[in-house]
Amino acid sequence: HVFRKGAISFSIESLETTCDHDYVEYFRRVPNSGLLYTFRVAKTAPYFTIDIVVKVLKTQRIMYKMVNVNGCDFLNNPVLNKAFGAVYKQLVVNGSFFKCPIKPKVYYLKNEMSVELFPNFHPPGRFQLSMRVKMAESRGPYVMEMLWKYKIVRIK
Repeated sequence: HVFRKGAISFSIESLETTCDHDYVEYFRRVPNSGLLYTFRVAKTAPYFTIDIVVKVLKTQRIMYKMVNVNGCDFLNNPVLNKAFGAVYKQLVVNGSFFKCPIKPKVYYLKNEMSVELFPNFHPPGRFQLSMRVKMAESRGPYVMEMLWKYKIVRIK
């Protein structure tokens, strides 16, 4: 998928999803669905935090980092963080927004990134954006992660 906004072209090269197989049993692409992903929450999540990190792919230099965002505060009021709120709205399927506590069941997300999510001052190049959901109760470094690799090109 290639998107354009003014003098910027944006393309998603890949999306990898991983989980801890404990609090989140699986997190994968829905077969034959294109942009749809599914995950199953196995245990109630009363509280969680979110980390978002954008790195330059080649050097792994951190360009943007937001860690330990209170997940429940964010879900209750996504507009608190404009950039993050816009990403969340893109991921949600059929307006099925999440509420805390996150109950055990199967959930869906769509990998529908929009060029509007990227600021005009975003430099060209190849980048990776990771979004990790963390819980103190989990033994792993995170309960689920989405890792996008994407490219920004300036159009002359």
